Amino acid sequence: MIKKSTVLLIICVGWMLVQSRPLGLLPSAAAAQLEKMVREGEARYASDDYARARDIFVALSDSFPDHRLFSYFQFMTAKCAYHLRDYASAQTQFRDFIHRFPRSAFVAACYFMLGNIAYLQGESFEAAEDYIYSYELAETDNLRLLAKRSLIPLLEKRLSEQELEKLSRADKDKQLAPKIWFYLGKRQHAAGKLKEASQTLSYYQRTFPNGEDMHEVNLLLNDASYARNKTINLGVLVPLSGDWSPYGNSLLNGLKLALSSPGSHEKDIRLVIKDTRGDFVTAAALCRELVSEDHVVCIIGPLRSEAVAAAAVEADRSQVPLITPTASKKGLAALSDFVFQISSTAESRGKALAQAAVRDQGLREFVMLVPEQPEPEASSFRTTVEGLGGSISASEEYAQGTEDFSSYLRRIKSRLLGFSSAGSEEASFNDQIPVWVDGIFVSADQTEMYDILSRIANLNIFGTIIGTEVCGEKQVLEFARNIDRQMLFVSSQFSLKDPAGRQRFSDAYSAQCGKEPNPVSMLGYDCMMLLLSILDKTSSPLGIRAALAQTSDFVGVSGGIKFDAEGENVMIPVYKLENREVVRLR
Repeated sequence: MIKKSTVLLIICVGWMLVQSRPLGLLPSAAAAQLEKMVREGEARYASDDYARARDIFVALSDSFPDHRLFSYFQFMTAKCAYHLRDYASAQTQFRDFIHRFPRSAFVAACYFMLGNIAYLQGESFEAAEDYIYSYELAETDNLRLLAKRSLIPLLEKRLSEQELEKLSRADKDKQLAPKIWFYLGKRQHAAGKLKEASQTLSYYQRTFPNGEDMHEVNLLLNDASYARNKTINLGVLVPLSGDWSPYGNSLLNGLKLALSSPGSHEKDIRLVIKDTRGDFVTAAALCRELVSEDHVVCIIGPLRSEAVAAAAVEADRSQVPLITPTASKKGLAALSDFVFQISSTAESRGKALAQAAVRDQGLREFVMLVPEQPEPEASSFRTTVEGLGGSISASEEYAQGTEDFSSYLRRIKSRLLGFSSAGSEEASFNDQIPVWVDGIFVSADQTEMYDILSRIANLNIFGTIIGTEVCGEKQVLEFARNIDRQMLFVSSQFSLKDPAGRQRFSDAYSAQCGKEPNPVSMLGYDCMMLLLSILDKTSSPLGIRAALAQTSDFVGVSGGIKFDAEGENVMIPVYKLENREVVRLR
């Protein structure tokens, strides 16, 4: 390594040889030595040896104050001080450079480094000013990009509203002015200063018609106008005619019951109801109509997954939140930040069951009885069990319309006993032999479940029955109690929380609609009650969307609601029937 004293000696000797010559006429030996030292300083800098690099560039500056590269030596000295975290010296040197060499190509980089120093010292406003100067003076796209990327987080989060206002006044004619005015308007909007936000964003519209944030500016202005309206329009997309109309009417009944509940009259809420007729193309067109003509702040529906997928495109484009109470196809909420699913997906239910069985209950070995075209719960259950180290010892797929499940269960039992098959006499004998397995996953409707439970008991197969929605029904639970069987299940039909509240809902629904509520009406009721709790605080589309995204502990008559990052309800309670009592596991 070259010591500092050696560097100074070499340079001083070279300088003595040429001190009487014009700068452009350095002897070739001295010029070569100078070039060598510059390369050495740059190499030290590139290898992060900033202390040695600074020594070299300081020596070059001291020895060659009239050389054409003198400003470069000064700039590199300041950069070395910055990397050595000698911010006070670096700051002084960068400012001195700007003063002494205002036309240098390095001035923009000096402002950028000053911005970094100010940021590191907590001086956000000064950092923003320096980044703006750097952007304005930069001669390369790369430096402009760096300056802009460094400025945006300050505009978005660090600067106060007052500091943004100061920047907007000082930088009206600069290239980054559109960004400053945009974030000022956005900050005012978020603070609920809708009048000021509208003025700021309207200025953006007039002054920067080609601004890159124009789309969001328009949405914010539209959102601010919604928030000032006294009447709140909520769109409802439901099938009121066609094969799906009973479900559409049930949902609508639930919505209307929630609106008629005590306390909901504090807001002037108007339901704008559109009949999708169960058609996804119609649903998409009506979604567009609700936004553009009826100016709704939120859309409830559609019911079916296909229609939700079509409507999601419009919800995303217009940035108006859409809540589907019933659609449960996986991936719908992921289509847009403005789409939310209250009904958990089948895949999520199967995963929750498997996690509860393996992790919480310590079950390891399972058998499965599922339809020939198994529901996604079954596939998800199997995949999750195996991923957690469990195993599926036997699986049977039954035909649609099966009324007697004995043959399927006997085959499962034979495999558990280690038999490949059995004749009628052997089968009868085997029926009496008890066999144990950790868990028996069953996918069936209510009628099928009665027969399956009976056959499992008669065939002396012992293990925890694992099922989904149907297992939470009162009659199925009572049947399982009567045959003294354990069950593990997820269900929106069963709740240990506020059973009196569910009964009050049921009584009110029966009184208003003349019939018992069903799961769809319960989901509609919960959807509206959730929205009413949000509308107490905000009534703009963006505000509603933000509040929905933060929902994590809403408890309704159909169950809990907690939206994940994609907007899917992941509040999937898992229950266990044991010793004739139901307890909640998770």
